[in-house]
Amino acid sequence: MSISVLVAGCNLSGQPEVIVLTATPAVMQGPPPTPTLAPTPTIPPTPTIEPAVALRLADRYLVNGYYENAVAAYQTILAQGAGVSQDIGAAAAFGLGRSALREGLFADAVNALTAFIGQYPQDSRLAQAYFLRGDAHLGMSRWAEALADFEMYLSLRPGLINSYAHERIADARLALGQSEPALTAYAQAADEGRSLVPQLALREKVARIYRTSGQPDAALSQYEAILAAARNAPYRAQIEYEAAQTLLESGDQVAGLARLETIFDTYPDTPQAYQAMQLLAANGVELDDYLRGRVSYFYGDYEGAIDAFNAYTTGHILSEIPAELHLLLGRAYREIGSSAAAVTAFQTVINQYPTDSVFGEALLEQGRTKFLANDIEGAIAHYLSIADNYGYIPQAAEALWRAGYLYGTNDRPTESQQVFERLADTYPDTEQARSGLFLAASAAYKLNDLAGAERLYAKLAVTTTAEDQAAAYLWVGRLALQRGDQQTADQAFQLAASAAPDSYFAARAQDILQGRQAFSPPLAFRFEFDEAAQLAEAETWLREKLAITQEGSLWQLSPPLQADARLIRGNELWAVGAHDEAEIEFRDVIDAHQEDALLSFQLAVFLRGIGAYQPSILAAANIIRSIGVGTLEAPPFIARLRYPVYYLDVVLDAADRRNIDPLLLFSLIRHESLFDTYATAAAGEKGLTQVIPSTAEYIAQQLQWPDYQHSDLFRPYAGVEFGAYYLEEQLRRFDENVHAALAGYNAGPGRAISWLELAGSDPDSFMIAITIDSTRQYIERIYSFYAIYRVLYGAA
Repeated sequence: MSISVLVAGCNLSGQPEVIVLTATPAVMQGPPPTPTLAPTPTIPPTPTIEPAVALRLADRYLVNGYYENAVAAYQTILAQGAGVSQDIGAAAAFGLGRSALREGLFADAVNALTAFIGQYPQDSRLAQAYFLRGDAHLGMSRWAEALADFEMYLSLRPGLINSYAHERIADARLALGQSEPALTAYAQAADEGRSLVPQLALREKVARIYRTSGQPDAALSQYEAILAAARNAPYRAQIEYEAAQTLLESGDQVAGLARLETIFDTYPDTPQAYQAMQLLAANGVELDDYLRGRVSYFYGDYEGAIDAFNAYTTGHILSEIPAELHLLLGRAYREIGSSAAAVTAFQTVINQYPTDSVFGEALLEQGRTKFLANDIEGAIAHYLSIADNYGYIPQAAEALWRAGYLYGTNDRPTESQQVFERLADTYPDTEQARSGLFLAASAAYKLNDLAGAERLYAKLAVTTTAEDQAAAYLWVGRLALQRGDQQTADQAFQLAASAAPDSYFAARAQDILQGRQAFSPPLAFRFEFDEAAQLAEAETWLREKLAITQEGSLWQLSPPLQADARLIRGNELWAVGAHDEAEIEFRDVIDAHQEDALLSFQLAVFLRGIGAYQPSILAAANIIRSIGVGTLEAPPFIARLRYPVYYLDVVLDAADRRNIDPLLLFSLIRHESLFDTYATAAAGEKGLTQVIPSTAEYIAQQLQWPDYQHSDLFRPYAGVEFGAYYLEEQLRRFDENVHAALAGYNAGPGRAISWLELAGSDPDSFMIAITIDSTRQYIERIYSFYAIYRVLYGAA
């Protein structure tokens, strides 16, 4: 695929411009910083290249992850000596240090940064050079040198990221065996400013070190500080348990056991409560049997729960026994395979506690017990009897849904549809009614009962809102088309498009309305724009929407943001390469102002300017959400902040070589990582395209990637290359069927093949055939992203 780029004025790609933000930042003048488009060169710059051009090329290498090439390029600039201006020489020296550090060439980084410090002592980045050199020394285990660098940083730029610098100082002192000074530095780090979550994590770390060094009081002080701020119950239980252990280790048995009792009483559904119970019992502390049963049940010790509950019922009259005990007792019996005993326990709730809040739950649990015992007919009959006899309880809708679901999954679609329609008629405002009608409509379609499916989808269309309504209208339109009613179809598609403008269903409806195949690319692509004009248009729109009377440009950081300690810390952390820590600070600021469209706009522009792409996108999304419009209803400048084309030269190159639509690749990257090249997920997925380790190993072999390490995927060019290769492979495997290719990318080609065999080539039938909800949602989101990218970057 050849890629046509229409040039028109200013630009928008992936090169960040450095902005210095201090505790009292100056107001920035001129247009907002924008990335620049420049193709990634294939060879490092040579002395014959103008130094300013060579510097831009070197910076491009660094941004795109070609760290070795960046090192060589910066060295080439510095080798020109007197022919290089002071500013360019300083930038090259600083860039050389950063590149070497990113590559893990710690000695080279130290040498480069030492040269920078010596040659450019008046440069505004001097303090940051010391911090970076400190990190390089840490990488070499040169603790004393690292310590000196971080202390120098603090002397040059105090009050910005003191907490993070003191933590590194403490780490170095601890490695040197300087325990007391290390603890002092850790305490300083914990007391200085940083966002809440990392601050609590730091206090945990400091508390552990105090415990190891035999200072329980100091450790307890850290735990108390955590508890004063933490609100999450499971986390509080964990910290309370650590505090109790600290007391026991110090020999304070009374206080330690008292703390364990607090955990046992207050956090019964946490593992720490069970551990506390074990320790309390071992120390002869008498515990309430009902509470013992609850704690044991939630931990998964079902036999222990049964013993404790039975002990409690033996010693108490019925009026003293809570209904929940019998409910949990029944569930515990069921877990160990005693179905009859479980049913008896649930029946006790039904017989003895008809007005208790768990009455309906006991009824449902009896049905579930029959289902788990493979008595499907008995389970269905029981669920229907709940709706027949106890239609007034909240669980009646759930009972009908379960009956309908069991009919449907046991080859009785007619009964399933009847139950789901009854559910929708009787409880129209419930989630169960919505889900049941979708299941019934989908089943009718699969059985070729097109009239029944259309009737059910039409019912959904008038009883739901937002994406659910858009989905229903989409199918009403599809089915109307199949029976030849173009007018009804067009009306339905238009209603789908307006019900949820940014959704998959709206995008699919628009494609059908316009006679466009799924994932059809534009005739040409346009990636450069007159950004100054579009910025002015965006600011005019914001003034109108928000009734802003402020004079001058709106994109510059307002005084509250300029003074926000979180933004100040995040910006400085970003400058010294501490990206994970910086993003936490940025997200705190973004979340704090998520309902303020103007401040979100300023944050989005600022964060884009420093290269913090993921936080910038999050802030841009808040602009659109808080104003309450669809993305394409916002001005293009704002829409492109939310749907950007970062790493443009890398993506265009990979897309061109592999004959992939670049907008499809951008859509995939946006979904996988939000353009965060350091993104990591639970299964080990890394980088821009979130390739899992096993697949990455396979791709590395196919690409003959030299000395592959999974961390290579943190480099933007590598993340794009691996993702593009695997996407191309799936596209070839499925004859350019993008739905199937994306399913293969997400869930594996084997599953995608089976779904394709069921559905044939129709994309909507394929979506119904998918049996993994997350994969269906994956395709839906990329489809909706692609529709937006096509409008923003397509050219007629």
